[in-house]
Amino acid sequence: MRLLFISQLFDPEYSIKGLAYLKELQAQGMQIDVITTFPNYPTGKIFPGYKVRPWAVEQHGGVRIIRVWSFISHSKSKLARALSYASFMISSSIAALSVARPTIIYAYHPQLTTGIVASLVKLFKKVPFITDVQDLWPDALAATGLQKEGFIYRVLGKVCNKVYSNADHIVVLSDGYKKALVERGVSEEKITVIFNWHASEGLDVHQHSTERQARGGEFCYAGNIGAAQSLSAVIDAFSRFSEASVSLRLIGEGVEKEKLESYAVEIGAKNVFFSGYIQAAKVGIELARADVLVVHLRDDPLFKITIPSKTQAYLNSGKPILMAVGGEANQIILNAEAGVCASPENADEIAHAIQELISLREQWPVMGLAGKSFYQEKMSRAIGVKKTLSILNRLQARTQ
Repeated sequence: MRLLFISQLFDPEYSIKGLAYLKELQAQGMQIDVITTFPNYPTGKIFPGYKVRPWAVEQHGGVRIIRVWSFISHSKSKLARALSYASFMISSSIAALSVARPTIIYAYHPQLTTGIVASLVKLFKKVPFITDVQDLWPDALAATGLQKEGFIYRVLGKVCNKVYSNADHIVVLSDGYKKALVERGVSEEKITVIFNWHASEGLDVHQHSTERQARGGEFCYAGNIGAAQSLSAVIDAFSRFSEASVSLRLIGEGVEKEKLESYAVEIGAKNVFFSGYIQAAKVGIELARADVLVVHLRDDPLFKITIPSKTQAYLNSGKPILMAVGGEANQIILNAEAGVCASPENADEIAHAIQELISLREQWPVMGLAGKSFYQEKMSRAIGVKKTLSILNRLQARTQ
């Protein structure tokens, strides 16, 4: 079987379904080609050792990676992002039509533009494809400010539905996503739920240092700091505690970071600290320094059926979790007995959850290990690879 994997996001960027995932598929006898661009996320600056070219080819343990040109900018504007997506869609289409005919295409990130590319290749080369829905477009865009009544929203909705129709199979990251697509008319038999896993799941960071017990708890949020994360309520909640009892460290970059830094100063949140972007390979080290890990998203119906990717990373870290997303994500933490939950954008509930966690400090190692066990049993990469192989084998059998 020859698999063509298309993703604008790929190693050495933080990519859940990246090189390690593909090497496990390759170990099952597959030939794998990857079409991606030059690594620049999330800073918009090319990673050291890379130079933007029209076309470059790498070999990593037998996985061939084809890097194509795309518009790259450190600007956070919507126009710059749209140009990035559109340019990669064009370049990757040319590349996908140029390489040897694959048996199956896996369209990964972002699912709309890679889904369009896969649809095009299917039209000309009669190749089945899988589309992987990591964000439920256009709903995800509406959750960050796009008007649902607007022309762009309607067009994107129609294009997404066409991609879902063209796809031979759809992978989604949550049961809620599957239900939403079924309500849009997609056949239930065409959809498989494969939970995301932690891209660096081999790293063990669950140990709790006894020398930290004498001081306040250190809570940590690591990830994008944008409109969807809506972290002002989290900062508000932490500002109600003294630095001696608890602190919050926010690791990452995003369009809301400067605004939130000013807000923290304005409300006197002296126990809230901001760190900049940290390379994906070093995130695990930072998580190991923390006592409790924080997840938060804006209070939006879409996010009730979303499982933020950091959920798996946090569960696998073996640390207790403060989850304030609602819906399916909160339920996972409750089922795993891996932490305490609160409603999103509710500073009072978040503050109550912080206080509850402080009072349960002796149980933190127990919560962390329970979360890690839950992850290994239900969300590990091995489980995801097994489900992916099942889909690929079924599609291959249909084409023979």
